[in-house]
Amino acid sequence: MTSFSAALPKPGGDLASILLVDDEVAILDGLRRQLRKRFTVHTANSGAAALELLETTPVAVVVSDMRMPQMDGATFLAKVRATHPDVVRILLTGQADTQSAINAVNQGQIYRFLTKPCPPDVLLDEIGSAVEFNRLVTAEKELLRTTLRRTVEALIETLSLAQPAAFARAQRVTRTAAELASELEMEEPWEVEITAMLAHLGTVTLPPRLLEKLEAGRPLDEDEREMERRVPGFSRDLVAGIPRLESVAEAIGWHRARYDGTGAVGDVPRGEDLPIAARVLRVAVDFDAGMTQRPSVQDTIQALRADAGAHDPAVLDALSRIHNTEGAEPAPKALSIADLVPDMVVFDDVSTTDGLLLVGRGTVVTEALIRRLENFISQDRARDEVWVRG
Repeated sequence: MTSFSAALPKPGGDLASILLVDDEVAILDGLRRQLRKRFTVHTANSGAAALELLETTPVAVVVSDMRMPQMDGATFLAKVRATHPDVVRILLTGQADTQSAINAVNQGQIYRFLTKPCPPDVLLDEIGSAVEFNRLVTAEKELLRTTLRRTVEALIETLSLAQPAAFARAQRVTRTAAELASELEMEEPWEVEITAMLAHLGTVTLPPRLLEKLEAGRPLDEDEREMERRVPGFSRDLVAGIPRLESVAEAIGWHRARYDGTGAVGDVPRGEDLPIAARVLRVAVDFDAGMTQRPSVQDTIQALRADAGAHDPAVLDALSRIHNTEGAEPAPKALSIADLVPDMVVFDDVSTTDGLLLVGRGTVVTEALIRRLENFISQDRARDEVWVRG
């Protein structure tokens, strides 16, 4: 356990916010007096009131009494876990409630349960430990959300210089996956985005001619289909060795699996047992592939729906909502390289004067990409014109 002195905020510093929940006002007042010097204390006299407060007030720890009318403490903390999983949960119980508290702990719904009356120093120490646990969980997620994500972005941008067609497709798929994650209100959209980015790593094994056929939506022969089928496995194996990305590797490996399980060989999950990142990635990949063959977004979505059982219906519904509600895209425009700025999106392929693909459609403009184009223009190997949106 984290020590009392190390875990608690120092007086005068930023105080961690906690929420106390009990239906007896006198008990809340007593707990507030014990804890207010060390924490920013919020209170609620029912589970419903506490859930409403949590919608607008971020807290690190919730401490709830077990016996409350309408909603007992274990039920309330289970709801907190579902809606605010990073909030650390502590249950206060009487001796008669001990078995219920043990059941709640075993179900993974709470961090600690404490029997009443709880000595003030024990309560302070346990809340301090819970605050530190919340800090560690939050820091871990921030590492994954920012540092790791940006590292992956840098890797993909570097690889895109060597395989522009493949990684232009990766960027298009990633944008669709990110839009789907937002529409589905996923709690951790970064995992879906990283899954989509890294799912195309295995394309570095494909010959350029095959990549061109994939980009153009042209049919593949049997040997080419077999090479393309192996890409998810290569990508999964490359990612599996990266710490903290085990779930991403798993989603990449299963993103070709059908939602209904048809054709599955071996112990392949299906339906809701498929990782949500795999379900989102399958829709994003198939949507991008369909758009290479059909000019209409709605025709492509209808084609995906026609392949009954291949995709999660909820993800397809999200894709439909995105394209039914989004505003019209701005018309593409031709710009000189000097006028390009990061975050524009390349509308059409950019090739050298002798036909070498430099930038694939859908690629997001970056400083590195601008430098590369400038180098080719300075050698008279490319035109000083790029069609972009944004």
